[in-house]
Amino acid sequence: MKIGKTLMAASALGIAFAGIAAPAASADTAAPVSAQSKHTASIKCTKPSGKKANYSWGDGFTNVTVYFNNHCSHKVSAGIVVKDMDGALSVQCMTTNGGTSGKKKFHIGADHTVARIQKGCKL
Repeated sequence: MKIGKTLMAASALGIAFAGIAAPAASADTAAPVSAQSKHTASIKCTKPSGKKANYSWGDGFTNVTVYFNNHCSHKVSAGIVVKDMDGALSVQCMTTNGGTSGKKKFHIGADHTVARIQKGCKL
């Protein structure tokens, strides 16, 4: 009876025992792993020469977090270009101070994706 209670408690907690667990799927039958794609973009600095403001983001569903690292000595305005399912584009602006890094979360909606990050906030 103790084993029955232990199994019931383990089942309720989502714990599997090695002897009871289902066999692992083979490589032939395993479902493909859906990994979130990582995207990057850079905007050249006016000063100092050769430096950039760098951006990265993943494929978000309703929100996207954009990570930035501004190596410039000045503010940089970046346009987060968002595309809807029909291909229409819109821009959300993000301005970062020189010499800063961080992240900013954007609400893009369920039927939108970030197409690119560009210099300036106008299409």
